[in-house]
Amino acid sequence: MDNEDTEKSRLDWRIMFGLTITTVWMGTGIYYITRLVGWTEFQRLPTADIGSFFEGAFAPLAFLWLVIGHFMQQKEITANTRATSLQEQSTRRLELHSRRDSYFKLLGLVQEQLGSIAGFHYISIYGPTGTDEVSLEKFSQLRSEASTGDHSLFIRLMVSEAANNRDNPEVLRDMLFGTDIRTRHSENFKRTFGRVLEAAESVDTDNMLCEALLDGSAAGLYYRIIRHVAGEEEMNPISGLRTTNL
Repeated sequence: MDNEDTEKSRLDWRIMFGLTITTVWMGTGIYYITRLVGWTEFQRLPTADIGSFFEGAFAPLAFLWLVIGHFMQQKEITANTRATSLQEQSTRRLELHSRRDSYFKLLGLVQEQLGSIAGFHYISIYGPTGTDEVSLEKFSQLRSEASTGDHSLFIRLMVSEAANNRDNPEVLRDMLFGTDIRTRHSENFKRTFGRVLEAAESVDTDNMLCEALLDGSAAGLYYRIIRHVAGEEEMNPISGLRTTNL
């Protein structure tokens, strides 16, 4: 508001200055004709001389108002440019906000998909076709818990098992890539989460969302475990984890 008031004051000052100069200039011209030339003598001048007189008298005023109009136009252009810039920034913010909303809706759906992938991977390891440590009834019970909103349940179980075997690379590799089915589940999880990460990068201006996904979520940790066991990530994401029961 202070800036707008200042701009208006400057504009009014220029107009008042122009009106003052115009009044003084025209008063001086009238004084010149009245006192030094006389209106009678002035009327007797040839038309060409009268035209030349007015041309010379009003040319400086025309130039003065041309300059004032130029500065007024410059201020209008600057103000319009600023308004356009602010509008573009607002439009970009609204677009980014809309893209973020769409992303978080998509993330909710993908988290459920990631949980299902981890669930099938878990049963392939510990179910009847694997070590047979988890019965189908127990697996159904776990799936029921996951379907009620805890989509990361199986992901946390897989992370926990990876932590339990963090000192045994062969067991880790067998868990994740020991069979064609396990390899397919691991690659599917890695590919799906990678797409989520790419989508997050497109709406994450300060990299906070990507860091939260990779370092602050069970899905991100499991994604990094898969990449580490596959030899795609040098840092071991589970080297500092303690064994936990989930």
